[in-house]
Amino acid sequence: MRLFLLSLEILAFSAVLVLFLDRFRKLCHFVFVASLVAACSLNFFVSFPFLRGGETSIFRIPWSVPFGEFTIGLDPLSAFFLMTIGCVALASGIYGCGYLQEHHEKKNLGVHYFFYLLLITLLLVVVTARNAVLFLTAWELMTIIGYFLVTFYDEKKSVREAGYLYLIVTHCGTFCLLVMFALMGQAASSMDFDQMALAHYAPGLTGLLFILGLVGFGAKAGFFPIHIWLPHAHPAAPSHVSALFSGFVIKTGIYGLLRLIFIIKDLPAWSGPVVLAIGGVSGVFGVLYALGQHEIKKLLAYHSIENIGIIALGIGIGLLGNASGHESIALIGYAGGLLHVLNHAVFKSLLFLSAGSVIRSTGTGEIDAMGGLLKFLPFTGHLFLIGSLSICGLPLFNGFISEWLVYRALFDGVIHLDKFGIIMAVMAAVSLALIGGLAAICFAKAFSVIFLGQNRSHRQDIYKENPCMMWGPMMFLAAICVWIGLFPKTIVSFAFASAHFLIAAKPVAAQTEFLLQPILSTTKVLYIFLLVLGLLVLCRALLARRYPERRVGTWACGYPSLTTRIQYTASSFAEPVLRLFKWMVCFQVQRSEKSRINLPEELELSSKVVDMPEHFVFRPILAMLRRFSGMLLKLQSGHIPQYLFYMLLGLIALLLWKFPWRA
Repeated sequence: MRLFLLSLEILAFSAVLVLFLDRFRKLCHFVFVASLVAACSLNFFVSFPFLRGGETSIFRIPWSVPFGEFTIGLDPLSAFFLMTIGCVALASGIYGCGYLQEHHEKKNLGVHYFFYLLLITLLLVVVTARNAVLFLTAWELMTIIGYFLVTFYDEKKSVREAGYLYLIVTHCGTFCLLVMFALMGQAASSMDFDQMALAHYAPGLTGLLFILGLVGFGAKAGFFPIHIWLPHAHPAAPSHVSALFSGFVIKTGIYGLLRLIFIIKDLPAWSGPVVLAIGGVSGVFGVLYALGQHEIKKLLAYHSIENIGIIALGIGIGLLGNASGHESIALIGYAGGLLHVLNHAVFKSLLFLSAGSVIRSTGTGEIDAMGGLLKFLPFTGHLFLIGSLSICGLPLFNGFISEWLVYRALFDGVIHLDKFGIIMAVMAAVSLALIGGLAAICFAKAFSVIFLGQNRSHRQDIYKENPCMMWGPMMFLAAICVWIGLFPKTIVSFAFASAHFLIAAKPVAAQTEFLLQPILSTTKVLYIFLLVLGLLVLCRALLARRYPERRVGTWACGYPSLTTRIQYTASSFAEPVLRLFKWMVCFQVQRSEKSRINLPEELELSSKVVDMPEHFVFRPILAMLRRFSGMLLKLQSGHIPQYLFYMLLGLIALLLWKFPWRA
């Protein structure tokens, strides 16, 4: 616990220090990076004993704030999220130093580093807080600090609107959490989580608490349909901030939901099916909306909703197994969801950082304006490919391991649950399979259109690879993706330690090896395949030295030369799939042409996917609120006699209310 407190002190002190070092840029960068390395290293070191031994530790300091004390604690659940924070915060922070070099004269980077370090500090407090007042304080400060990071490019109107939307949605979620913790504190006569866990809640109150927590935490996590801030905030923020938000900030919603599950033991029986339904809908709609995007960071933002849906599927089947008394289903489901929290944090951060590298080199995030970048940006292209293979859940990469655990929990549910549970498990497994297939199509589109073929840009200069301070953190994250995919035993055991803690079960030593046996057998076969492939590549290289290659032009099907006009675009690649689901995602194709008498001179086709909850639910509500606010503004005329008249009406209303009519 002392080392964890030391990491908080390092981050807080460094956050204040970098505010005064903006004029000394090299020293400011050094303090920022050194504090991140030191704090994240301490948190890695602190987390492992709790994940291996299942221990808990509490630190308390009395304070004058009402309803409790400053209480933080470490347990396997907190330790797992601390480890995730360390991976994402360290890579994103170091990357940010290189990414923001072009803004060294326009922006005060010391202020940006201050907010970044302060956000990491608050994230650490959120996942270790053991008092509702401390948790809500850190939660709200985290939201406000996140707003300043998202609006780094505040000179743009779209960025300011994205930050405004982020504040509105997350504050609505915070209101639900405030009501939830107030009800829990009243029932437990304490705002400490330990006392809340010992309290007994009425069945009706339990259902209300779960709904409030699902909405409050779901607004931060990005559950469908309250995901509307995600597609706007991620593209607006700098890429390393997008990586941090997608990698972990939205995961605080998952942490809060799991902590609520741990505190309230007797959840209603419908909680599991509800979370399963939310997971399936979020995953399918998230990947479909991503498939229709033509801006790289917006595409990745919708994939965050998809992967949050996969995590929810694991939690949902865990709740279903726990409610039906099948401990093994609950353990595997929770472990799969927790492991996907870490895996998604790693590969999505890698993808956002790769997207930032592409945007910084090309000056645009529009996919249809790119092409053929692999020859110019080889490091970025291959690292983006690793992230793409990971997010698609293919073998040898980390996404495959966590999705396999979720599949395994769903398959066990089909075997052991009752009829209703079997139906829910089958539907969840089908949705997970659909999510995986659509994700593969989406990233085949993204990688091929961006990095393969010929460049669609009219720029004449050659794109240059970014400095090592940017692709170094990307290589670190890519190495984690491959390491977990090839050697998953350690990380899976950590996920099971957290899952055992959630349901207060005793860990079984052989359980991890039993579950991983099919994966390890598949991996051994792939090892042999890779070895043979490597030998073939080596033989080809040796033969190429002896027999020089001949290079001739590719047969172009009768065309005199290959041009970008005959390449797939992002729209044309996704169009056949989106037409199949047009009734779900409101897929629209727009056609515009400039023609002479009867012959078209120029024809343009464009397609888009409309976010239905945003455009058909939340935007009309916002328009109504604005009209209502405009009507209320008429009451505020600025004339003192009118205000005196309002006061007179108020006094008359009070007199009528208190007048003793019965007397």
